[in-house]
Amino acid sequence: MKNLAKTVILASALWLSAGTAFGKAIQQLHCSTTHCTYTEQLHKSGTTSFQGYCDGVHNITQDNSSMACHPVKGMTCTFSKLIEGPVKPYYWGCTCTNWSATKRQNASIDLHCPAQSQE
Repeated sequence: MKNLAKTVILASALWLSAGTAFGKAIQQLHCSTTHCTYTEQLHKSGTTSFQGYCDGVHNITQDNSSMACHPVKGMTCTFSKLIEGPVKPYYWGCTCTNWSATKRQNASIDLHCPAQSQE
C-alpha cells in the first residue's frame, strides 16, 4: 500500500509538471531588419511566450533595441524584457494570455533591432 501511494504521488507530480510545460506555447520571432511587426493568434484560453530575435546582430541592448507586445481586449501581455544569455543578451521576451474561452484573438508585437553588423 505504501508503494502504491508513492506511485500515485509520483505520477501526479509528473502529470502536473507536464501540464505546466506543455500548457504554454513558445513562438520565436526573427527580425532581420530594423523593425518587424507580427500578428500572432492566441488560442482560446491560451498563453504564448514570444521570443524576439535580432538576426545578424551580435550586441543587442536595451538602448539599441526593443520589443512591445500589444494585447487586445480580453488579453494581457507582460512587459517586454531583454533575456540575457551566458555571455551577452540573447533575445527579447514577453508572454500574452488570451482569457477568452470562446474565441481566438490576435496580439501584435513590434520588434526594433539595430542595423546588422558589417562583418
